[in-house]
Amino acid sequence: MLRYELTPNNAGFILWGDSEALNELHELIHYIVDESPLIKVKDGFMLSLAYDIRKAREGNRRVEQHQYDQHDTYKLYGVELLWPLVLVQSSILRNSMGYIQTDKNQLSVMYAFEYLIESALTESERTTSNDIMLTVKYASDSDFNSLRIILTAGAAILSAYLRSKEKSS
Repeated sequence: MLRYELTPNNAGFILWGDSEALNELHELIHYIVDESPLIKVKDGFMLSLAYDIRKAREGNRRVEQHQYDQHDTYKLYGVELLWPLVLVQSSILRNSMGYIQTDKNQLSVMYAFEYLIESALTESERTTSNDIMLTVKYASDSDFNSLRIILTAGAAILSAYLRSKEKSS
């Protein structure tokens, strides 16, 4: 089970999931990165998403306790994902799946992740979400190494800006 929560400054969203859902997503990302001929650099940019998801699953990011009834409880684990990175990362993962062997379970995990991202983006940016998704799709067809460098620098700038904004609030 995956769900999302928008971040306060609209810089991204919090991906929430139970241990099993996050584990399936983590394994899928590793499989795609390892097998894809499109992803030339097999560490860093693309695996940072898998790393954050694994850390969330291990309880090192955010944890929420929920209750079904009076006695049954469950935990959800979460991690904050920034729009510029997760949009391009998910698009590159989707493009890569066209070049490798995948089964129905892997496809269902990817569809669930994409649906969650699109739902969060639509809630965040109702008027421009379709344009953003189309732009990201075109961008993900670009040279992988150039994208990796640009997005890593852009995410660092966005993170620094958001931290300074939080301190001034």
